Amino acid sequence: MKQARSTCGCACFAFCRNALITHPNQSNTYVYIILVLVIIILYLCLIHPYGKRKSKAETFCKNSFAHRGLHDTVPENTISAFRLAKDAGVGIELDVRLTKDDEVVVFHDETLLRAAGRTEKISDLTFSELQKIPLFGSEETIPLLSDVLKETGRAPLLVEIKAYFECAKLCEKTADILKEHNGNAAVESFSPIVLMWFSKNRPEYLRGQLSSRFKDEEMRQIPLWERILISNLLTNFLSKPDFIAYDVRNKNQISFVICRKIFQVPHLLWTTKCGKKEGCIFEN
Repeated sequence: MKQARSTCGCACFAFCRNALITHPNQSNTYVYIILVLVIIILYLCLIHPYGKRKSKAETFCKNSFAHRGLHDTVPENTISAFRLAKDAGVGIELDVRLTKDDEVVVFHDETLLRAAGRTEKISDLTFSELQKIPLFGSEETIPLLSDVLKETGRAPLLVEIKAYFECAKLCEKTADILKEHNGNAAVESFSPIVLMWFSKNRPEYLRGQLSSRFKDEEMRQIPLWERILISNLLTNFLSKPDFIAYDVRNKNQISFVICRKIFQVPHLLWTTKCGKKEGCIFEN
């Protein structure tokens, strides 16, 4: 596949060079057209995901996934929320992070501020310390991923890896724990590095590229160059996702449309209000 992409790029540049040599007196318009065609071809090579498990990914993406569990009456990303989702017969989407003592816990935010009014990062506290902190004014606390799996049964599981560059330890530990899941499981991340790790080390798991236009204030803290690459899916040729999970508010983004319509890539939309609709990560 790498050889094919290399051949594609070399052929484009060779065509452009030969055209300039053969027709030195042609107008600038001709040159511009060639350059535009070269850029378009290279762009398509970059966003093509090159996934090899389309049928399996399509089947997985036909599920609907409860975003952080069903949490209209209980806190998000808790055992109770996941138990409700399982009983409702829907898939479960959740987020994983590492604690200070390298336990894989289920929690979305980097800090405890929104959930517990505290400024500490999850990575600065041990799991035993986190167990003493109630979430959202309830008696619920942050669960281990391994404990969550004991409650989810065979429900389809979509696990977001909350890491970016330094992700190997979290990826490895998560993959080891997921071996205990009885149903279908896939991983997803905004980080193409996470997907590359799974592609190389645990290819048995389906991989999803998360993406958005990064318009929210929290997401705008991500460096501009990263937002450009990820929002336009320009790392697909490296991360080779089996499916793409894109922000429903930006579902008409051109790269995502091309992946869906031309490359026929399986996909999910997040976070929707449509309830138990096929192909959605829904909020309740």
